[in-house]
Amino acid sequence: MITMKAKYALRALTELAWTDGTPMRAHVLAARAGVPGKFLETILVELRQAGMIDSRRGQAGGHSLA
Repeated sequence: MITMKAKYALRALTELAWTDGTPMRAHVLAARAGVPGKFLETILVELRQAGMIDSRRGQAGGHSLA
């Protein structure tokens, strides 16, 4: 059985795959993937630590696939 956390992570990764490497902000990603924002933030931290995504801060920052 797949947990909701895993389903949300897969949704987020799928949305990031469609961006062609352009960084996407967390709140935009949450809205597009249909994932609660606060929960997505913790998922994104785990995905970054696992080396699956890259994160950048600042005006042109956001999350993208590694």
